[in-house]
Amino acid sequence: MRSLSLPKSLLLAVLGCAVLAGCGARSATTDQALAAATAPDASVSAEDQELRFMELLTRDVPRCNQYIAKDKGGLPEDLPGWEPGAPSAGGSTPVPLPDAPPPPEPDPDVTPPNREEEVPLNAYEECFGVDEAQRVGEAFKNTKAADYQAMQKKLTELGYPAPRIHRMPDHAGAPRARVDLRMMGGRLALEVTGTGHGVTVEAFGASEEEGVNLVEVKRKPKP
Repeated sequence: MRSLSLPKSLLLAVLGCAVLAGCGARSATTDQALAAATAPDASVSAEDQELRFMELLTRDVPRCNQYIAKDKGGLPEDLPGWEPGAPSAGGSTPVPLPDAPPPPEPDPDVTPPNREEEVPLNAYEECFGVDEAQRVGEAFKNTKAADYQAMQKKLTELGYPAPRIHRMPDHAGAPRARVDLRMMGGRLALEVTGTGHGVTVEAFGASEEEGVNLVEVKRKPKP
């Protein structure tokens, strides 16, 4: 996917405002920016589509904070997979950690993991993945996607930018697509498969490393 021409500082600012939306008051400027980003206008630019997408992924941060603190038995920063820099369950910003030491030199005798294999999701990504899968499933409920083009059109109407939607080989004659939700180190993706009465949606993890093609990521066999 091509890089955005919109200044990164602006993208980060809007993302930060969206993350804090449930933790305190938002300014009128922030509300106007998010409203413009989420406007259902087919003529919006790729940058505006990406802003809309960012707002989608951050709208449930406060709820996921509460879910993790309540159902996982601790605050997010106490859990495996927690990444410093995300907001804490109380809505405050974690204290910055000191610079991490440089990574160790790779062991020539150890085979590095395959970047094209499915990777696990952390607690936050699991929470967001459940929400996004349910949202997509509800949108396709009792609506059979005749082909990939129909599926792609519906997904873009839900706010996912077209460059983040990737066609996959049909499954038993039904259309299939993957939606790339990876951003700023995230690993979340969705696999959407057509059925006779809607779609099935699965959240899974893909490496955030540069150059990893979501279409080529190999899913792990289901238990």
